[in-house]
Amino acid sequence: MLAVKQSIYVACGDPETAAALNKMLTGGGYACESFSDGRGVLAAIKAKLPDLLALDLVLPDASGIEVLKKARRIAPTLPVIMMAEMVSVTTAVAALKLGATDFLESPHDPGRVLVAARHALETTDMQRQLERLRDELQERYKMVGESAAMKRIWSLIRRVAPTPASVLITGESGVGKELVARAIHLQSPRAARPFIPLNCAAIPKELIESELFGHEKGSFTGAGTARVGKIQEADAGTLFLDEIGDLSLSAQAKLLRFLNDSEIQRVGGSTVIHMDARIVAATNKDLQELIKQNLYRDDFYHRLNVVTIEVPPLRERVVDIELLATFFLDHFCADYGRIVRFAPESWLALKEYAWPGNIRELRNLIERVVILAETNPVEAEELRSFLGAEAKVPTDGTLKVALERAERDAVERVMAQTQGNVAEAAAILGIVRPSLYRIITESMKYWTVLDVTLSILIPCHPERSEDSSASNASE
Repeated sequence: MLAVKQSIYVACGDPETAAALNKMLTGGGYACESFSDGRGVLAAIKAKLPDLLALDLVLPDASGIEVLKKARRIAPTLPVIMMAEMVSVTTAVAALKLGATDFLESPHDPGRVLVAARHALETTDMQRQLERLRDELQERYKMVGESAAMKRIWSLIRRVAPTPASVLITGESGVGKELVARAIHLQSPRAARPFIPLNCAAIPKELIESELFGHEKGSFTGAGTARVGKIQEADAGTLFLDEIGDLSLSAQAKLLRFLNDSEIQRVGGSTVIHMDARIVAATNKDLQELIKQNLYRDDFYHRLNVVTIEVPPLRERVVDIELLATFFLDHFCADYGRIVRFAPESWLALKEYAWPGNIRELRNLIERVVILAETNPVEAEELRSFLGAEAKVPTDGTLKVALERAERDAVERVMAQTQGNVAEAAAILGIVRPSLYRIITESMKYWTVLDVTLSILIPCHPERSEDSSASNASE
C-alpha cells in the first residue's frame, strides 16, 4: 500500500520561482500545488487543508503577512514557511508572532527548502501528538461525578489551580485523591510541565530524604553515583506526595524549609539549589491527631495545609456510582473487546453496597465483571457474587493471572458447549469474534483437557471458523 504524500501549497507571484519550488518539493516526495495570488490560496485552504503552506512575502493582490493572518483564522495550526528576496527584522518578527515556522530567502537552495519543509511538518506533527497524548491523559485521569460534593471539589480546584499554593487532599483510601491532584496540575499554569507522584509510605524512612532531595555520590552506602530527587524532577511542575502522613519527622523538617524558601540540599551535599515545584499532598490519616501524639510537626502541617480539599467516600455520594460504573464499563469493554451491559436491578445493587474500598474497589469490580460475567445484561445476583468474589479468585499469582485463568475457563467451557462454533460462543460470552480468537490463541498452551479436537479449538484463521459455523448451521 502506497503511503499518502504530504501536501504543500505554494503561493508565489513569480511563475519561475513557483515552478522551481514545485520541482524541489515534488522531488522531495511531497504533493505540491501552486497559486499565483493570495485569494486563490486562501480559497484552496478553505476547500481542502494542506499539510504545509509556503507563502511569498509579496503577492500581486496582497502582502504575505495579510494572507498569513487570514490563513491563521481559517486554520490556526497550519504550518507556514515565509519566502522573500530580502527580509527585514520587523517583518520576520511579525511573521513569527503570527505563527510562521521559518523564513526562506531567495534564490532558494534545494537542500534548505527541503530541510525547512521537513522541520515544519515534523514540528507540527509532534505538537499534534502531544495534544493527543494530553487528551488521552486527561481522559485516563478524568474525574466523574455530579453530586453536590463533587461540585464543591471542582469549585475548589478551579480556584486553587491557578495559584502556586500548597494543597492538602484528605479522604479514605481509594476515593481518588490523586485524580484531584492531577486535576489541579492540569488546570494550572504548570500543566505542560512534569507531574511527579511519590508515595511516601512506599519508601523506607532511611531513603525518603534521598528520594525527595537527591543525593551526592558516596553520601551513604550504595550511593555509587549522584542522583536527582523528586523535587528537582518536578521543577516548574507539580510534586504530588501521597500518604504524606507517613513522612518522617526529619524529612518533614527539610521539606518545610523547601516550602518556606524554595531551596533544597542533596543528601551529602552542601550546595543550595533553588527549585520551583508546587507541592500537592494527600493523606488518609488524621494529621492533627498525629500532632497530638508528637508524630507530626504542627509547623509543617500548617505550612502544607494552605488549602484543604476533602474527598468524601463513595457511600456518601451515591448519585455518582452509576456515572462512575458506566465510565469504567465503557473503558473496560473497549479494552477487552467486550459488549457488556447491566440489568436495571444491578444498578440498584451497586448503590446499595457500602464500598469500603471506594472508587478503586468499584473500578476493580467493573473490570472483573467485564472479564468474567456469564449473564449479559449482568444480573443483580451475579453482580452481588462478584462483590464478594475476592475469596473465590485463585490466590496463586497476581490478580491479572487469576483473571486470565478465569477467562480461559469460561472460554473453554463455552467452546465445548458449542462444539467449537466460534460465532455462537462469542455471542454467549458477549464478546466480538476477534477478541475470542485472541483469547484462544493466547491460551492454547494452558488447555489440556477438552472434549473437542484441537482443529476445532484453533479458530485463529477466520475462514476455518466461518466454515465451522456454516457446518453447524447446516446441521
